[in-house]
Amino acid sequence: MCIAFVDTRAQFIVDSLSTRLTQKNLPPEERVTTMALLARAKSITDIKSAMRIAEKALSLSRQLPDARYQALVYTHLVFLHFINEEMPLAHKASDSALWYADKTSDRRIKGFAWFRKGWLQDIQAFDHEAMATYLQALKYLEGTDAYIYQSFVYYNMAGTYAAWDDLVNEKKYALLALQTARQSGDADELASAYQAMATWYHYSYKKQPEKRALLDSALFYNKTGIQLFAEHGDHIIIQSTLGVIALNTADLYEEYFPAKYKDTAWHYLQIALNASLRTRQLSVLSACYAMMSDYEIAKGNYKKAEELLLTGISVFQSYAVDNPRSMAQFMEGLSKLYEKMGNPTAALKYYKQFYSQHQLLYDADKLAITNRLEAQYQSEKKEAALKTLRHTAALNRKLNYLYISLAIASIIALLFIVRFFQLRLKATLHQQKLLENENAAASLHARLKEEEAMRLQAEQQLLKERQERLQKELLAGSLQVEQKNELLQTLQKKIEENKNGGAVLKQINHIIDQDKRIDDTQASYKADFDNIHPEFFEKLKEKSSNTLSRLDLKHCSYISLGLTNKEIAQRLGVAPKSILMARYRIKLKLGLGKEDDLDEYIGRVK
Repeated sequence: MCIAFVDTRAQFIVDSLSTRLTQKNLPPEERVTTMALLARAKSITDIKSAMRIAEKALSLSRQLPDARYQALVYTHLVFLHFINEEMPLAHKASDSALWYADKTSDRRIKGFAWFRKGWLQDIQAFDHEAMATYLQALKYLEGTDAYIYQSFVYYNMAGTYAAWDDLVNEKKYALLALQTARQSGDADELASAYQAMATWYHYSYKKQPEKRALLDSALFYNKTGIQLFAEHGDHIIIQSTLGVIALNTADLYEEYFPAKYKDTAWHYLQIALNASLRTRQLSVLSACYAMMSDYEIAKGNYKKAEELLLTGISVFQSYAVDNPRSMAQFMEGLSKLYEKMGNPTAALKYYKQFYSQHQLLYDADKLAITNRLEAQYQSEKKEAALKTLRHTAALNRKLNYLYISLAIASIIALLFIVRFFQLRLKATLHQQKLLENENAAASLHARLKEEEAMRLQAEQQLLKERQERLQKELLAGSLQVEQKNELLQTLQKKIEENKNGGAVLKQINHIIDQDKRIDDTQASYKADFDNIHPEFFEKLKEKSSNTLSRLDLKHCSYISLGLTNKEIAQRLGVAPKSILMARYRIKLKLGLGKEDDLDEYIGRVK
């Protein structure tokens, strides 16, 4: 099986835009717009080059009198910084885009800038805030010919309503996304709209399984999206959409069709696999290899299953990408496969590698949690500072008005003194009025000092809460020890049942005893975490607006423990193939985007 692909589809767009930039007489406005589009197109395959192009476009836009070009570049920089995993810079670019958009009359740019702000809120699971921002974007976009931007907004709103299990509004905005995508003629937006429609029909069928036509419609829109890639793939930038659509199609055949359709499911799995190999879409890639190996294991083709898992590992290694979660899944799959094949030595080897990858994943999760909390603290601190600055500015404006009033009053007083010496009594009264104004100014100054003290107190409280959250997050690591002990106890029980297994079994038993002694020191931490762990479910309920079922919450808890799809299926008593759809449903309810990884999100919630 080929494990190295060169994605030449989106290269057509890159080459076209690059050729346009070589034109010597290209106006500066068109050059900025073309460079921004080129940066977005190259971001999928070469983020460093995309950032350099965007920075050049930003420098050139500053020479133009119309602020909409700076707003446009900053709006694209939001996406580029997100791809480059620089969330603070993404938020800063979003603020800049809105600031410059406010200085132009171009409604399309205003709407696009507000959309990117909502998109940032959406991927951070602030779905209610994102929905309000999307509606603000539509106020500017509707009634214009910016159909691409409108389709962006409608597609994301449909996804949010899907997560809220609101089928009525999900259908409304999925249809609007499809309508505006067709008006725009943009292949990327059409692919996303087809996916949104297929998702709505699938969810509707799950609620009304007696209406088979709903399932047929879901398949129709998925296949239409796949056909779109077959006919116009060289005009589509976001190639990862194909992998998602094909994997969803394979899931539909696996879950709702009889065994004779296995070949059809396998066909779409191959499409999803090839697309994920081109785009390095790791979540789809690992899901494809897992499903394909499960097929072979079910048919008793252990060698073929072994080949698929080893090929998956080779692909990950060829990408030179650190992904301990996926590598741990591959290692665990090989360990269990060799155990079924009666090869305990190989099973133990890959189990040790599985454990090693899990340790790396645990360390990475701890670092990610720390960075996330630090970023959140800095963001909250920044917001508090901005609020204080705005309040101070408002007070300064009031003081300026007061000073102007005092100056006018003084001039009037001098005029009265010069012209009306006999009116000393009135002058005295006027001086008393001035004194009262000065007292009012002193009172305002005192209130300012009091508010400054309150701000410092709020910052100290934020720091204290951050430290408490860090302590709680670190305690969550004890769950890994509990799961590992359960696995070790099961393995030791098998060893006890086969005492005549020889030296290898005794060695394994010795390793288990060593691990148990190491984990004894962490027993006290587990009790503390048991008191904190319920907050994990409360956070998930809040993020999903209480749409997660008890089974969904149980599924999330198993994910937080680091269990594989197969282990979760065994614990929930369902078929392994249905786990992927359950994960996809949970992602929608949590408001996650198609590029977001559910395992990493659950790890952050902990």
